[in-house]
Amino acid sequence: MLCSRRSLVIALLLSAASPTWAQPEDRARLVREAFASPYGQALTAELGKALRASADPACLTEKGLAADQLELRGRDIIISWGTRMFESTGALIDRQNAANPFPGAAERERLERNADVRRFLAIEQPMRQAKILDLIFEHFDRYVLISRSKLGTVSPVATGNKELLDRNPTEATEDALEKFVAKSKSSALERFLRLSEQAALAQRAAISKTSVPPPLPHTYFRGIEKDLAELCIGSSK
Repeated sequence: MLCSRRSLVIALLLSAASPTWAQPEDRARLVREAFASPYGQALTAELGKALRASADPACLTEKGLAADQLELRGRDIIISWGTRMFESTGALIDRQNAANPFPGAAERERLERNADVRRFLAIEQPMRQAKILDLIFEHFDRYVLISRSKLGTVSPVATGNKELLDRNPTEATEDALEKFVAKSKSSALERFLRLSEQAALAQRAAISKTSVPPPLPHTYFRGIEKDLAELCIGSSK
């Protein structure tokens, strides 16, 4: 079967379990599962390092907070706000999809129950989760910078942290998907990938028709500085 890496990525972004196309009640679960993944745990550990390095010692003493409590509390804050970001952006896309329905949506949904398609989606799950995590931390770091929080940067995309970048499963997952697709003779999988690409183009066209530009993703973190202050992370304002 012929399939470009671009098509594989599109299928990832438009899979039923992607944060934007999932049902609203599923988006919180997807974020939690992403943080429970090995890459999510590595990013959480990096967040913990940043919190411990940035927290005001006198404030920690005053609040009775131990440094080793910051990581898990920080993770819960990021999960909450990251879920809010995906729920908000997903709602915007839901409205665009409702106003401009993709003709092949029902067929694509049926194909997701096919064994070969399900196997494809299972293989790509680590990459899907990594995309969720990268988006959350990239936009979180951007807002932290704009709000002049004293918290250090976490996202490996911004820091160039090679150890964290090497933990990202995206490249290995893409290779596994290419091998799987190359060996597959499934017409259902081929049709699924084709519909996924068509759906991506349709969604892009629908979004381009929006008269009011959607909010930038990092703006969904506005107010998180109050939660960070509870962890003794101050601001340089």
